[in-house]
Amino acid sequence: MAHEKFKSRGGFILASVGAAIGLGDSLRFPGLCAKYGGGTFLFIYIIALVLIGIPVLNAEIALGRKFRGGAPKCMASLNRKAEPFGWASCFNSLVVAFLYAAILGWIAVMLIKIIPLCKAAQTSTQAQTSAYFFEKVLGGGAVSPIVLGCIIAAWAVMFLCLRGGAKSLAATAKFTVIIPVVLLLFLAGRGLIYNNSGEALRALFVPDFSAFGNAELWLNALGQVFFSLSVMVGIMPAYGAYLPDGTFIFKDALIIAAADFFVSILSSVVLFTTLYGCGLKDLISQSGIATAFAVYPVAITLCFGAENVALNCIVGILFYASLAMMALQSSVSMVEAVVGPLADKFKTNKKKLAAVVCATGAAVCTVFATPFAAMALDLCDHFANYFNILLLGIAESIVIGRAAKKINLAGEINRYSGKLTMPVKPFVFSVKYLCPVALAVLFAWGVYHLIFAERGLYAGYPLWAQAVFGWAVSLTVFASGFVIGFLFKKRQKSLAVKLKNATM
Repeated sequence: MAHEKFKSRGGFILASVGAAIGLGDSLRFPGLCAKYGGGTFLFIYIIALVLIGIPVLNAEIALGRKFRGGAPKCMASLNRKAEPFGWASCFNSLVVAFLYAAILGWIAVMLIKIIPLCKAAQTSTQAQTSAYFFEKVLGGGAVSPIVLGCIIAAWAVMFLCLRGGAKSLAATAKFTVIIPVVLLLFLAGRGLIYNNSGEALRALFVPDFSAFGNAELWLNALGQVFFSLSVMVGIMPAYGAYLPDGTFIFKDALIIAAADFFVSILSSVVLFTTLYGCGLKDLISQSGIATAFAVYPVAITLCFGAENVALNCIVGILFYASLAMMALQSSVSMVEAVVGPLADKFKTNKKKLAAVVCATGAAVCTVFATPFAAMALDLCDHFANYFNILLLGIAESIVIGRAAKKINLAGEINRYSGKLTMPVKPFVFSVKYLCPVALAVLFAWGVYHLIFAERGLYAGYPLWAQAVFGWAVSLTVFASGFVIGFLFKKRQKSLAVKLKNATM
């Protein structure tokens, strides 16, 4: 992987922005704004972004460039015993990529179905439109052929984006970053035309000061920073390894964080103005999946009035096209986070390895074309995208924090700098102390809710589902690091024997 580099600084920024911008920005972020008083959530999010998110983002990119490798190589370079955590981070990203690829397939289905859905809205109830995807598409049989076909197609497109390495990643990002932003701007413009758009914007941006004492608000805002920037998942070290010499990391990291935040705000404006304008403000949900596949279909069919089918179809196509591109870039980034380090470690052909991973992903994702899809996605997402990331983040931040001064990580960030530089002492304090403490608190809060909260232990889901899609996924991810270490040692021993025999 060390020989690959982005050809330009712009390519790195676009690819990194594409990796950071995902469904969490376009769907989950607006839902959290709605739940926690709009401007109140934004205010706390910005604080967490500045104090923790940006320092961690800089640290991961700098490590990737310094050691010219992904998360496993970076962790091993800091502490040989920490390499398994790097591998676990990569394989956790692969699990999340499976989820994103499944959602990408679902989005592709909605692109196909949105036109007949808009046509049927004149004779259908809102409840029927809302339930259409989960009841008619996913729940229509043992395996939904159209969903399965779209998921397989999604993996095929992902392979095309991966096969050229850094060059392909940068080229793909030109489309999957710029086009969705343009489409979201158009949709935001439509939303602002509604008579009650002012009410929607006040709900989004005006703080509810009574909510500042809500501890859950602070924790969710902090968690969204980690998830939104795609840190602690192995992506940014991998992209940092492709970074051209002469690039000022701190400045580029600020651009990445600002672009990510801008898309989150833009998506929130689209959601709030559209749902308020369509009289659906009470349907704003924290669940991104519910928003995309149950709430937005209703809003789209009402966007210009149920009788204006053609205009509603255009809005629907633009919306789901923007979601598809964001999901595609995020999925590709997550697969790259594991393919790159594996190819580098085992000296294998990266293109062939990407093909194997994508084919395996298509097979695994068959479950997301069955009636079990929503349950599997919910459980896998919470364990892989919450508990695993937090545990791996705690380990990573401790390792980085202990070595930050020794390897002069701040100096690596500030190489090629001008007047703007990363303040060294606040950076070290953030990475060494703030980050692991914040992640530990988030993890403890999550465990408490998993066991003791009203829903506890996913009441309503059968025990076998929790075991297969939850606990087994987490155990597999953490075991992967040690398995890779064992396989590499075995490979090294085999090569040593062959070399010895050849010299005798």
